[in-house]
Amino acid sequence: MSFRSQYSDRVIAGMQMLYGEGFLSPGGAAEVAELLEDLDVRGLDVLDLGCGIGGACLLLAGVFDAGRVTGVDIEADSIARAQAAAQKAGLGEVVRFVHMAPGPLPFADGSFDLVFTKDVVCHIADKPAVFAEAFRVLKPGGLLLCADFAEGLAGGEAARLYADWVEVLRTYGLSFHFESPAVYENALRAAGFADIALKDHMASSAAVARRERDFALSKEAAHVREILGEDYFKVRVDLSALRAKAHEARGLLHVHIRARRAGVT
Repeated sequence: MSFRSQYSDRVIAGMQMLYGEGFLSPGGAAEVAELLEDLDVRGLDVLDLGCGIGGACLLLAGVFDAGRVTGVDIEADSIARAQAAAQKAGLGEVVRFVHMAPGPLPFADGSFDLVFTKDVVCHIADKPAVFAEAFRVLKPGGLLLCADFAEGLAGGEAARLYADWVEVLRTYGLSFHFESPAVYENALRAAGFADIALKDHMASSAAVARRERDFALSKEAAHVREILGEDYFKVRVDLSALRAKAHEARGLLHVHIRARRAGVT
């Protein structure tokens, strides 16, 4: 099965410009902290599903004191970047990265206390399969934390703004499989998860998109414009501006999800 990377050097540079060093999705380190709010992950064995270039993994280990963090991704270059970042941060002993093919996770049943995934499941067509795998590798009592983009209101201005944003994503070279929050909830339930909670993260996500747009248009971003080139830089600005509008019209949603594998370790 062939696989085409979606993350060129220029794509990664553009994302880190807006999201922060080590991050390939909006919100960066601040949203990781928000997802972990009121949770104590000290000493836990954590899996970052779709770890990208490792930003969340380094935070989980270096700031939140997770016991061991494993990041997996289907992008070999991203894994190499993440490994280099972990060594540079002095976290090579507690953070490891695994390159894998799309499909089942390469871990035994009940391997992790926490599965963390941020803005990744929207890239995967088979939501039931990915949540079934997350359930399988969790220990009894283990927790799933998921942030993701989802389809919102159908029809009218909301749908048009959502479609405009998706069209720019395609020109940017990224592919997605967006679904409604109900699809996520049903897939989690089918996988066996309990205590499923979906939190509307729209206000924060829209504010992040507006801040990205404003930064990209500021004098501080002039050097980045030179590095990325005018055409590519414009796409980055358009993506943030359209995402903010789609959020505000609720054509595009952003949710934070918690779900637990029942039982006692």
